[in-house]
Amino acid sequence: MWPPLLLVMLFLQVWLRPIKALFEQCNHQVKMQSGQKLLINSPYYPALYPVGTSCRYAVEAPKDQVLQFKCELQLQTLSTDLKCRSEVFHFNSEGDEVLTSSEYFCGSGKFERKSFLNRAVISYISNGQPEPPPTTASSVKLKDKLSGVSTTEAPQNVSIEEQDEEAEEEEEEEQYQEPEQEETEESEDLSDEVLHVLQDVGVSDALAYVASLLYDDVEESRKSSTAIYLKHHLPSQRSSKTSAKRVRIVSNYPLAPAAGGGRFTCLVEAIQPTCSCGWSRYPLSRIASPDNEEAMLHEFPSMAGVLTKKQGKVFCGAAIIHHHYLLSAAHCFLGPETRNAAQLRVVVGEHDLASSFETFATRRYDLDALILHEQFSQANGQPRNDIALLRTRSPIVWSRHVGPACLPLQPAEDGRKLPLAGDQVVAAGWGTTSYGGPQTTRLLKTTLDVIDGQVCRQTLASSSTGVPTHTFCTYTPGRDTCQYDSGGALYERINGRLVAVGIVSFGQACATQLPSVNTRVASFIKWIRSKSPEVAYCPGRI
Repeated sequence: MWPPLLLVMLFLQVWLRPIKALFEQCNHQVKMQSGQKLLINSPYYPALYPVGTSCRYAVEAPKDQVLQFKCELQLQTLSTDLKCRSEVFHFNSEGDEVLTSSEYFCGSGKFERKSFLNRAVISYISNGQPEPPPTTASSVKLKDKLSGVSTTEAPQNVSIEEQDEEAEEEEEEEQYQEPEQEETEESEDLSDEVLHVLQDVGVSDALAYVASLLYDDVEESRKSSTAIYLKHHLPSQRSSKTSAKRVRIVSNYPLAPAAGGGRFTCLVEAIQPTCSCGWSRYPLSRIASPDNEEAMLHEFPSMAGVLTKKQGKVFCGAAIIHHHYLLSAAHCFLGPETRNAAQLRVVVGEHDLASSFETFATRRYDLDALILHEQFSQANGQPRNDIALLRTRSPIVWSRHVGPACLPLQPAEDGRKLPLAGDQVVAAGWGTTSYGGPQTTRLLKTTLDVIDGQVCRQTLASSSTGVPTHTFCTYTPGRDTCQYDSGGALYERINGRLVAVGIVSFGQACATQLPSVNTRVASFIKWIRSKSPEVAYCPGRI
């Protein structure tokens, strides 16, 4: 019997091979700089791209920026083609080059989209059949003025006028060398017949008008634009089924009387997002749960486990808040095997600790610093100022499945610090399911009620523990955090974002009649900022 991982890899290789081959003749990687604008046009724009071709453009902005797309499509789609099978345009907001996760369009019209993070992919596939070759022999030569590249970065300090002058000089030189050649087409206006001739004679270095790059100068009086031409092989003819999750037929213009070919233009801009934290695929109804239950896969993108390099076992939780920083509890790092950052690492994107097959998002990052609160103390089982920052050696890479939680940088409307009594928070972790019981391998979650601080102090007054300052209490009958859940975040969903309002600190056993005590993150915002001054954290209320 085949091992599960080998079966998965074999499936991916077989399934991804047609996708790779689909764009092997026209596949571009374009890197943008902050504030730049990119105009991506289909091959031979404003003429139609050849029938039966396909092209893909992967665009990347600087880290922590997003891409804004404004596209206009004019695809020759028949009114009867409601599933966009003949001419289709794909948009993938997550930068995934696999078509199954893309949104797709056909017909004619306009749309606007933003990338999820700093990468997005657009592509088109034409499944139409090209016209038969002409019976008479023909030959066409296109002037190729600029060399092609597969990865493009925006040039600096190059004006459109300089490029035009160079183009004119090259054109005059070519005309002088080949006076017998006559130009029969208007500039940038190739007809369908010419494209078919190019396919027939096998021109491999045909000039395709792919992208022109516009950038704004710092001084408004010196605004200019720069054009980049990518030389690539003429897309090969092929037929392929499209598989995507959504379809949009844009019909601002009449649909084409006959199928085949099309054109598009997309203005792309790299912009600074208003906020990038606390994302989750699941709505509030999926977060709240009546009992301790298994979390959905990647339900908590900021969830991390802390483990020792020697044992490889998760002993505490943590919450990602930045590419290099995670929040956890200071009391987790008092033992001889856990007090040294060089001995520790964190695991992100994980779900089942006993399996390597349920997710490809799992990554491990070594720590290079443990920053415990200077006034942390632990006496009579009462940790005070129980908070720590973990700093990773290399940056944690964001994806749909891995990303930072928001911090409660803004108070409630009445000025009080979150969370408030009566709120519900959600805890997640790989802790034990009962006091002294076995540790779960799958990420579990539970919803807990925040109770009034005075009630909590009165309840714990007769016990050996008390309620330190800068904490809040949670109590829900039959539900609780437990051993090895310490350091994990307690989340409150605010305006659709997961905000780390608490850190699991301590309690009396698990799910007893007594409340548990948690560190209030809002009370330590100044401390967090002072220990990571280079970071601009995103507010939780937006």
